[in-house]
Amino acid sequence: MNIVERKRPAILIYLEALLARTPSHRPEYPFLTEKVRRRTAGFAGESWFDKNWLHYETSEPFRVIPDFQISSHQMDALCIFPTFIAIIEIKNISGFIEMDHETRQLIRTKDGETIGMANPDDQLYRHEKKIQQLTNYKIPVIGIVVFTNSTSVLKVSNIKRKVIHLSGLPYTLDSLIEQYRTSPKFDVHQLCSLFLTCQSPIKPYNPEPIPYPLLTGVFCPDCTFSTMSYSRDFWRCPACRLKQRDAHLLALQDYRLLVGETISNREFRQFTELRSRTNATLLLKRSGFQTIGTHKSLHYIIPEMDLRDKRK
Repeated sequence: MNIVERKRPAILIYLEALLARTPSHRPEYPFLTEKVRRRTAGFAGESWFDKNWLHYETSEPFRVIPDFQISSHQMDALCIFPTFIAIIEIKNISGFIEMDHETRQLIRTKDGETIGMANPDDQLYRHEKKIQQLTNYKIPVIGIVVFTNSTSVLKVSNIKRKVIHLSGLPYTLDSLIEQYRTSPKFDVHQLCSLFLTCQSPIKPYNPEPIPYPLLTGVFCPDCTFSTMSYSRDFWRCPACRLKQRDAHLLALQDYRLLVGETISNREFRQFTELRSRTNATLLLKRSGFQTIGTHKSLHYIIPEMDLRDKRK
């Protein structure tokens, strides 16, 4: 078994940075908070799904490609077996979930509130057709909706595709392996290479201009919105007394996401509220970033980072 590593979505990384740098009194703040919550919950469900693969045992070889993207299709996971391909649509939703074939809608009821959501069955219908085209209709393609939240209660009516809790995934896959045991076999690694070759390159997230001043400073990772000060080679938090040498790296990540990919000494001091030009030069040189320009035109190229990734 081989599982391709799933990376956090670029939009989630951006929204986290924007939320951290948005003043709490701004009208945009509650909407950003909810966006981050939803994106975080979605990725948590996908990560929990990935972890469960590590415990799945079968004698059949298989490969898993998370977050498979091609043209206008984004699939949470593509699972390649010798006799079939499973497309997984992951939902991390709590509450009472209803899916009905006639209405073509997913309805969630929680705490007395009922809302409609996009129907994952229709999403899988589109994805199945695309994968069938890529494989020239030679191998069965099965769509599966997997709910990762253990508190969700499912009511499914006349849905053709499999709709299950994550705990039922091993049973479902074993059943599919048995169902297609006598079907023609294909090389799993060749199929995986085909899909990886066809996969669309990840497009950078291009947000709209930010219409308000961003919060500046180096924030303490343990104290929300507590600004750290720099002295004696460390960033120090006045609230919890935490000290770190590289706390400014998260500020540089935010700058890259929200302002620009290069930064000068002056811009670094303004964004981190660091007064000393000498200390700024020391920290920027110690970062090991590539540079462009010389003397007064010197800028440091900030690389892509994901320092808010709690999995690390």
